[in-house]
Amino acid sequence: MIHPGKTVPLYPEINEVSIPRLFAYHRALAAVAATGKTLITSQGLAALLGIEISSHQIRKELCALGPRGRRGHGYAINPLVQQLALVLGLDHDWRIAILGFGYLGHAFATFITAREERFKVGAIFDTSPSVVGGEWQGIRVHDSSELEHILPGTSCNIGVIAVPAAAAQEQAKRLAAHVGAILNFAPISLGLDVPVIVRNIDLAGEMSILTHRLSFAQGLA
Repeated sequence: MIHPGKTVPLYPEINEVSIPRLFAYHRALAAVAATGKTLITSQGLAALLGIEISSHQIRKELCALGPRGRRGHGYAINPLVQQLALVLGLDHDWRIAILGFGYLGHAFATFITAREERFKVGAIFDTSPSVVGGEWQGIRVHDSSELEHILPGTSCNIGVIAVPAAAAQEQAKRLAAHVGAILNFAPISLGLDVPVIVRNIDLAGEMSILTHRLSFAQGLA
């Protein structure tokens, strides 16, 4: 049953394992489209990616979304870029609220806005007197105590937690009341009692994957 006022998705929810690959396809195809090229094969896309994704995997995932390339001709690039953007939610802008504007929060804001045009920073909060009151690209850094007053007027959809672990839980609870999704960089699992999408990014944990593999490769373990 479809409830009045609810939007019906055009595509089924995608498995999280596939999403980073679909994003990589979109980025590569958008770059190719900018050169004026109009067609590409799955083998050509696999070669562009330069990572271990087979042409078979590409065909399988694109087929699940609907488009089917013609054998020997490939996929029409522009329609595929548009379709991937729609599936990934990259067909419109998203506004981000950042809690914690130290090295990590500042680096994230600079990177995401320079790299992905659909992501806009709409609000910044911190507790440090050396940061609060300053500006980043015209956006004022507010004291975290002002979050409930400032955030509702910013139209932010996504929150980013870039504060120390000891402060992350409390700040996430406050943030979750105003956004639909949270990207958490603090090395702590968040316990939230409201329906919000949470993605945890543990940078030290990611580095440990590299050090583990290096240790075995170099015979240190």
